[in-house]
Amino acid sequence: MGQDGKGRKLSEKQKKALLVTGITAAVYISFKYLLPLVIPFLTAYWVALLVRPGSRWLHKKLRLKEGIWASLLVTAFSALLLTAVYFLGRLFLEQLFMAIRRLPVYTRYLCGWLDDLCCRCDDSLGFAKGTSLEFIYTQCENIMSRMGDMAGVFVMDNSMAVLKWVIKGGAFLAIVSIGSVLMVSSMGRIRRYRNISVFRQEITTVTGCLSRVGKAFFRTQILIMGLTCLVCGTGLYLLGNNYAVLLGVLIGLLDALPVFGTGTVLIPWAVFSVLLGNWAYAIGLTAIYAICYFLREVMEAKMMGGHMGIPPLEMLMSMYIGLMLFGVAGFILGPFGFMVIKELTEMYGGKGIRA
Repeated sequence: MGQDGKGRKLSEKQKKALLVTGITAAVYISFKYLLPLVIPFLTAYWVALLVRPGSRWLHKKLRLKEGIWASLLVTAFSALLLTAVYFLGRLFLEQLFMAIRRLPVYTRYLCGWLDDLCCRCDDSLGFAKGTSLEFIYTQCENIMSRMGDMAGVFVMDNSMAVLKWVIKGGAFLAIVSIGSVLMVSSMGRIRRYRNISVFRQEITTVTGCLSRVGKAFFRTQILIMGLTCLVCGTGLYLLGNNYAVLLGVLIGLLDALPVFGTGTVLIPWAVFSVLLGNWAYAIGLTAIYAICYFLREVMEAKMMGGHMGIPPLEMLMSMYIGLMLFGVAGFILGPFGFMVIKELTEMYGGKGIRA
């Protein structure tokens, strides 16, 4: 009897292990190969959920078709987004051109510092005066020549790739805009199909996870971006920078983008400050970067996990695993996949497979 009970218990554990393995494999394959095909429509569905309450309210008040109000709201949102991108881009270019105009001043300062350093090296090593400086200038000329050749080749090789990305981006925005309007008009029909589908439980589980992950992600990113802008702007102001507010906002926006981060700006800036001999400024920039880095690392896992109901440790693990499997997108796909696997396992496990 004891051996039979033990064998039966082992069989149930094996079933549980097979269930988790099967669901995990299905989620991985879906994310890896199917998700890229439906991302525009999932985004359109999310936008439709955002604009539908407003379009329904306007429909009840003004008695025009809900689809008309949805199209107007989507158009207004797109116009607002493009306007913000335009003005931020224009402001960024103005500041960039201002910095370029001041480049000769920075160059003279750097050359003076480099000349003094090379003279001290020549005296210390017993070289003829100007030997070190001539060597550095020769190497810089060679490097700049190679970089010029490489830049030309890079532009020629990647111009078509950039054009393809621009076309894909435009097509993505068009599909999202049109699809969200159509989905608002068809929301009732979509929900009826979902309710009568044999996969209604699975669809409800996945869409519920998607909704929670989306809300948690955007809430967290907006808050972290705001705090990053505040930290960078305040820190640069205390360092005496005349463009503290503008740079704080730009660094905060850059930090919210995949791949980039505050270190993209602050670390090279700190290194350049060291080369110019401004150690206090470099230490200040490093401190700003450290605060922003730990702010994102701690708050991202804790806040997203809190909104999604995932403990911080599991949240951090799922983000890391997602990063390893799916690249930068894994920061979102990892927690989303963890939630889908967890809830589907609980749902199917409750139908007869128990640990």
